[in-house]
Amino acid sequence: MEDEEVLEIYGDTPLYFSHYYNFLFIYKSAVLKNGEQIFLQLGGTMEKVSAMVVDANDPVTLNENGEDETAFIKNQEKEVIWKQEPEK
Repeated sequence: MEDEEVLEIYGDTPLYFSHYYNFLFIYKSAVLKNGEQIFLQLGGTMEKVSAMVVDANDPVTLNENGEDETAFIKNQEKEVIWKQEPEK
């Protein structure tokens, strides 16, 4: 899938805080009807993380928060079918 197609289909799907690991706040969607699940990793550095406010009850989306962040979609077999990584 192309990035534009993914954002059009999945960009407004709510992603909820799942856990924190190694300067990353991990958000994920519920398992979708087709068995796919969306993941978004926010943060990555101490500077970014220290400036973030996280509310476990307030969802984020790829369209609002996914730009220049790591995001991916896994199918029902847990295989990554789409991935976006920040430019270095």
